[in-house]
Amino acid sequence: MLDLFALLADSGYLGLVKQYDMPAGGLPHRKPRRSKKCPDAALTDAQRADNDAHARRRIKVEHAISGARRLGCVAQTFRNKSNAFNARVVVIACGSWNWYLTQNLNPIQEQVF
Repeated sequence: MLDLFALLADSGYLGLVKQYDMPAGGLPHRKPRRSKKCPDAALTDAQRADNDAHARRRIKVEHAISGARRLGCVAQTFRNKSNAFNARVVVIACGSWNWYLTQNLNPIQEQVF
């Protein structure tokens, strides 16, 4: 089922590759550790370009997550026991963010009536 989706994880999700047998292509390249054999450890230009392209795609995901978290009950501790209600709250948060995006409103230009 996960083959249908592209993995766009940041470097905080390094365990995904080992635990879930996911391809490492969705993770950014890590800078190699400095050692006596390799004192000038750095990424190649191609790896830097890949990381830049990955960051350009990943920022859309980060903006969507932060947009959904604008609904206060998603961002704060939510102590509800019902999993169905928890799912509804997340759907409402994501739906309100999607509606906001369809309105093409700039937060600086918003006017309160």
